[in-house]
Amino acid sequence: MRVALRLSVDDSTVSVRDAARVLRFLRENPDYLVKVKKGMLYCGVCGRGPFTKRGLYLHLTRVHAEEIARAVRQAPESLRKL
Repeated sequence: MRVALRLSVDDSTVSVRDAARVLRFLRENPDYLVKVKKGMLYCGVCGRGPFTKRGLYLHLTRVHAEEIARAVRQAPESLRKL
């Protein structure tokens, strides 16, 4: 989530494998987490907003953390089936 919002990320808490998986997911699904309408940030999952960067980060971590983790975990499986 922090990468999608271009916030700082503590590299020591993220494994290289997980980081690669998340970056690939975000490249393939650029609007999944963040949608920008008229310069304002909206949640890509539920459409709520507008938010500041920090507000959207908090919304995503509090409301959609499990959904996002599930989507990232399932993305490689769906790509293999194609």
